[in-house]
Amino acid sequence: MKLKLLKTALIGAVTFTALASSYAQAHARWLMPSHTSLSGEKTHYVMIDASISNELFSPDKAYRPNEQGAEYDDNLLIALAPNGKPVEEKIRAYYLKRKNSAAVSLSQDGTYHIAMQQKPLLMTFYKDKDGNRGRVFTGKKDADLPAGATEVRTIKSIATVDTFVSRNGTSKPTLLGQGLEISGPTHPNDLFAGEEAKFQLLMDGKPAANVELAIVRGSARYRNARDEVKLTTDSEGFFTVTFEHADIYLIEASVDQKPTEADIDNVRYSLFTTLEVAPE
Repeated sequence: MKLKLLKTALIGAVTFTALASSYAQAHARWLMPSHTSLSGEKTHYVMIDASISNELFSPDKAYRPNEQGAEYDDNLLIALAPNGKPVEEKIRAYYLKRKNSAAVSLSQDGTYHIAMQQKPLLMTFYKDKDGNRGRVFTGKKDADLPAGATEVRTIKSIATVDTFVSRNGTSKPTLLGQGLEISGPTHPNDLFAGEEAKFQLLMDGKPAANVELAIVRGSARYRNARDEVKLTTDSEGFFTVTFEHADIYLIEASVDQKPTEADIDNVRYSLFTTLEVAPE
């Protein structure tokens, strides 16, 4: 399927309205690299910011370290080097209230796949005896629910939050192999305004067919429309897009699956991939 990210504010606004129920009301999770392409003989460092926000790429809520009171988390981010292995230098993501920030060393030539390390999250939703809806972050068995709770449902959330950075040229990025993620044939660090790009959406390493995606352009605070556009992957998981503007973009997608585990009512895969599009 082919799609152009439309320029006009009017069309962008209509698209945004159509998507409001599925994407715009949710808080986006994202990684923001200081650079997506670097060159030079010495080891480089790229800064990675991570946050959850309503306004895209404007930090709002940081991920808290696992250890209470800690200033940083050594297990928040992973960077797969061009050789397919995690980088050897520890990635220390500092907790900065509204965002986390980390330096990732780039010692090899080629493309690094940088992602958040997130365990599947269990969320149990319910309605109390007065009809008020609530949510707790655990499964049904361990949930401390109010007496008389009804409509109890547990969702298992599996999220991919990632981006790509290349040093001294590109190489085929290493796949995570789990959850939702995008793959070629177009390289994620070889995107230019006005040029067609083709990607394949994968779920647990297999083509994800007929999945709706949203592509959101950054810098939304400086224009009247979000320039959010939706599209659907084909039978082999492929989608084609021509980016009209040079900017930072977020690709979002979600897929619901029937659970195979007891006491889970739904499994939801989600994707948040940051890409940079260079000028023509």
